[in-house]
Amino acid sequence: MRTIRSAAIGILAIGLISVTAFAEDSKSEGSWEFNFAPMYLWAVSIDGDQTVKGNKVELDVPFSDILDNLNGAVTFHFEGLHQKCWGFLSDLNYILLEMEDGPTDIDFTEIMLELAGFYRFTEGAHAIDGLGGLRYSSMEVDLDAPLPLPSVDQRKDWVDPYIGLRWRWKFAAKWGSRLRGDIGGFGVGSDLTWNLAALVDFKPWEHVGLFGGYRALYQDYSTGSGNNKFEFDATMHGPVLGLDITW
Repeated sequence: MRTIRSAAIGILAIGLISVTAFAEDSKSEGSWEFNFAPMYLWAVSIDGDQTVKGNKVELDVPFSDILDNLNGAVTFHFEGLHQKCWGFLSDLNYILLEMEDGPTDIDFTEIMLELAGFYRFTEGAHAIDGLGGLRYSSMEVDLDAPLPLPSVDQRKDWVDPYIGLRWRWKFAAKWGSRLRGDIGGFGVGSDLTWNLAALVDFKPWEHVGLFGGYRALYQDYSTGSGNNKFEFDATMHGPVLGLDITW
């Protein structure tokens, strides 16, 4: 676990250093384009199964339940494109849930940090990005049950490499669309993970626009056995809505 955490911290540090360097380079040469989506909404529902300390439960959690029990959230998406060819992206999703299931208190914390690079092929109003990157996931579940039932607390971190494609189409002066698909895990972290997103962009102003659509992310990760087994085999999916700032 220490190795995974160290790798994730290293990835984040490299990403932050790269963003700073890219921003400075863009000021001096004007060859970079950036877009930033702060605190966008991903209205997540969760469907699947999760095992914590050998205890398996079925997940059927609608967004309304998540919203009712939400105690904290941070999201952002940041991209840079160099000379309209080479680019990078970073994405963060952090949620903290505090729930009550009868006499049992449940705390759930999830962090997903994504860093990737891409190369863009452009033809008229269409652009295809070839993606390759890493997605760091951290989940912590704390079940505080009344006696004589035992309390359960387990946290796991893993990193999934992935590859994928993204298609952009500017079909009108102020309108565009984005379709993205990627697949990964490959047994390095998850046995399998895939991610699909379909978004529509509306840009009524020069540097500010809006986007909305739908995203689904599947992860099949397991480790340990018996009373120490942890497994997350579920799909997180829901509408996406946000503000996009470009410069």
